[in-house]
Amino acid sequence: MRPVLFRAIPALLSVAALAGGAHALAADSDRLLPNLALPTLGGSQLWADLALDGGWRVQRHVWTGHARLLDEDNVRRAWGSKAACLAALRDHGKAVEGQGRPVVVVLHGLWRTRRSMSPLAASFRGAGYEVIDVTYPSARASIEEHAAQVAGILDRLSGSDREVSFVTHSLGALVTRQLLAREGDAWRGRHRAYRAVFIAPPNRGARLAEIGRKVPLLPWIYGEPMRQIAGGFTRDLAGPGVPFATIAGGCGDDEGWNPLIPGDDDGVVAVAETRLPGAAGELVVRRLHTTIMKDPAAIGAAVTFIRRGVLPASGAAATGAAPAPPSR
Repeated sequence: MRPVLFRAIPALLSVAALAGGAHALAADSDRLLPNLALPTLGGSQLWADLALDGGWRVQRHVWTGHARLLDEDNVRRAWGSKAACLAALRDHGKAVEGQGRPVVVVLHGLWRTRRSMSPLAASFRGAGYEVIDVTYPSARASIEEHAAQVAGILDRLSGSDREVSFVTHSLGALVTRQLLAREGDAWRGRHRAYRAVFIAPPNRGARLAEIGRKVPLLPWIYGEPMRQIAGGFTRDLAGPGVPFATIAGGCGDDEGWNPLIPGDDDGVVAVAETRLPGAAGELVVRRLHTTIMKDPAAIGAAVTFIRRGVLPASGAAATGAAPAPPSR
């Protein structure tokens, strides 16, 4: 059995190489290629959103560069070059009603997917916002590259003079800060960066990343962002330049969940590491890093801050209830 398996390895590698080559050629094609409308298999660490419209999205593959068009159920409706898929999205014409609505960009954390932010995104949709829930290959590119990707999405945002806010988990805060520090992006000339809520952000670095950088394979698994955080990336990173609030996870004591992290923490990031000078509000909820963005108190606080510019009292936030929809 084992010799048969070993003999099959070269054949499997050949098939993989041919498939990769075919997809790379598709990236250079000027048209869409034959397609079967099938659900995707995921691959969230290999795909980056380029444009979104009414739940449909165009994504680019990290390695091959080819693109695909997905509907709101993650069924692939077309694939080929970036230009061809963007044209297909325009032809689809599923424009979002009420394009003057304020926008909330939702960014997940390292090695997570936009599905991890689904409860939060649903709360903002219910509160009347247009939500751009971005898929980005968090471990496969640098923070600067992620920021450039989000800038490209916002450059395609319809309308003018729309309020664009950001609600993020973990790494998403650093991507947002890098994004807002960029100059010359087209969307900044047409829309207004408004407010931001950073949930469990490593705003001042992360002790755990510094430890993990020395563990074999972890820097490869968690990619360039982990190396950047461990290497002091946040020291020279500007604040967001808009009113913002931070929501941290912790135990409410001086020990936290993780004995490797000094002070209170959420198991991954210390409460002290989330803090950033100039915050309009700070909140600590009793949650771990991996689930805090689904916490009703955190969600309620995030919606309230984006809507009103203040964090609610802990009791009000605990209901997770959304405030009244925007009047515009």
